[in-house]
Amino acid sequence: MRTQTVLMSALMSAFWLYGLLGQLHSKDAVMRYLALSAAIVAVYVWRLQPKPALRQRARDQRRPPPE
Repeated sequence: MRTQTVLMSALMSAFWLYGLLGQLHSKDAVMRYLALSAAIVAVYVWRLQPKPALRQRARDQRRPPPE
């Protein structure tokens, strides 16, 4: 893993943890923060999945052209 990726992950984790600590005044606030965080991660993971058309195009590019 590249150094920049590790540093960015550490920075984002620190911001997330700081935000979570700021919500510890209430159980409801903590649950809302965790639910929002889970939703953001779910959208990110969903967007990472390749679309079927993109997979088809990538598969076609790997094949040698017909002669």
